[in-house]
Amino acid sequence: MTKSFLYRFFGFGKFPTRYHADMKKEGVILQDEGLSIVVRYRKFRAPNVYYGRKVSLVMGSIVLTKSSFACFRGNIIPPVFHVPTEHESFNAFDFSLDEKGRLKVVIDAPLFQDGWKGTIDTRIPCENAEEYLRVLMELKSHSVASSKG
Repeated sequence: MTKSFLYRFFGFGKFPTRYHADMKKEGVILQDEGLSIVVRYRKFRAPNVYYGRKVSLVMGSIVLTKSSFACFRGNIIPPVFHVPTEHESFNAFDFSLDEKGRLKVVIDAPLFQDGWKGTIDTRIPCENAEEYLRVLMELKSHSVASSKG
């Protein structure tokens, strides 16, 4: 999958520089930037926020380290998500590939964050989506096994 033209010409969707040191310390496994990420909110509620249905296109990046998984929208705070793989909220994530071969990350909002309701469906068109899926499924199975044990 090709990078967004906004990334190629203007640098939109670059990995945020303020996170470089932290991610390097954690040990980067996979990283991609300049992605046209689709974020869908369904029946989403959070304090002071409500979306019956909302679709957003963001230019961003994703990074998977040995201890966390994050999706950033350029240098804008907050990220779409940033979660430690050992934390119980990582179990709220459902990973798969969609019909176009994009990494599909569906977040069950109440399990991810107290006080939230609904779902957040993120489609990430990274070049190595199958590799991301394989590693994320391994990390999730390890996380589920350690939370039960």
